[in-house]
Amino acid sequence: MEPDIVFAGSGRLIIVLHAMAAIVLIGATTHHALIAIGYLRGNFKERLARIYATTTAVTYAITFALGLVAYPSFRYHVRALYLDRYEPGVSNLFDIKENFAALGVPLVIAAFVLSRVMKPKEDKALAQGYAAIVVLTAAIVWFAVISGLVISLARGM
Repeated sequence: MEPDIVFAGSGRLIIVLHAMAAIVLIGATTHHALIAIGYLRGNFKERLARIYATTTAVTYAITFALGLVAYPSFRYHVRALYLDRYEPGVSNLFDIKENFAALGVPLVIAAFVLSRVMKPKEDKALAQGYAAIVVLTAAIVWFAVISGLVISLARGM
């Protein structure tokens, strides 16, 4: 007998929405990283940095929340019944991806706050820290998206 799993009937829709949010997120973090790197070169597009910081924060929260909602169904139907048994490396990749995604949360919050309070023209050291935070966030998002694709393809190949 199959257990009752919350949102199991909506699992595919939730995963599609999760993927759509991740598409926006990867674009926002990539553009944000390019703007932050520009700070290091003396190109200060502060308004764009605030827009991308906001977009990143909102889409990170949405993507993270949708992943949490999808997890119970994924845990039973995909991970327990297939990945843990036939693709343990992919199952471990999922854990690594989720841990990195969780580590990204404080980085996203820090970038959002800094984008609102710092003056990159005046405080070069803070601008360097900001750039590091934003680039690391983009790297985490890229890793999570690529890992998510690999994980999704494991059962379909």
